[in-house]
Amino acid sequence: MKKFSLLIILLLMAVAPALAIGQEKQTPEKSEFSFYIDPIAGPEHAEFELTLQNHGDGELVFEFPTSQKYEIIVMDGQKNKVYQFSEGKAFTQAFEKLALKPHETIKWRESWDYKKDGTRVKEGEYGVTVQLKAITVNGKTITDKQQLTDQKQIYIPGENPVFKGILSEGGNGSYKISGEARPIGGKFFYTVEDGHNQLIAETEVVQQSKYPKWHPFSIEVAIPENKLPQNGSLILNLYERSKEGEIIHTYPVLLERFNPNK
Repeated sequence: MKKFSLLIILLLMAVAPALAIGQEKQTPEKSEFSFYIDPIAGPEHAEFELTLQNHGDGELVFEFPTSQKYEIIVMDGQKNKVYQFSEGKAFTQAFEKLALKPHETIKWRESWDYKKDGTRVKEGEYGVTVQLKAITVNGKTITDKQQLTDQKQIYIPGENPVFKGILSEGGNGSYKISGEARPIGGKFFYTVEDGHNQLIAETEVVQQSKYPKWHPFSIEVAIPENKLPQNGSLILNLYERSKEGEIIHTYPVLLERFNPNK
């Protein structure tokens, strides 16, 4: 019986540090603010959405040593830097302040064309690190740098051989999509969906030229207001079909985001 009790005590002692570590990981949730990045890898560029949130009931005033509010760095699998937001940019060398009201959220968006020194990087997984450049909040020095930093992974796709330079315009159900294409079979297709439902069935587009020549195209689509998603994204999918009828060379195009909380 004594041996059994001793085993229980030893087990609890072993588990205790793990429980303590778990509590430490929850600390940021209790912080007055949070800062994080959501990287989205598109076919031709990555979009970075940065979010700074005030979780408290009082105003937060962040102070920055320059006009630069944040830094974004992308590293490849060998820890080589392939993108840095601040490179080639000039920032005012003067202190600046940013105030957030209670429970207020501020967002920034940046993009990267997947190029390093003019050449597109290879397909694969990359690490994204973002850091808020604030040095004080409400006059107090920010000592916990973890609060100012976030890291995410992003998978950069290979270059699409059939579609390029794709742009989307419009909103509220009416959109125009343009770009260049060179389908091997002389035609391509598109559908529109919201992640759950297909709103426009497969539609064929015949090109005036075939691979390898590029040719401009323009598509206009309309979605009834009552079919637009309340919360989510509207996506147009460009693709062609192989001789066997298989969908190949897919190119998703974000038409619009719908989120009442943003």
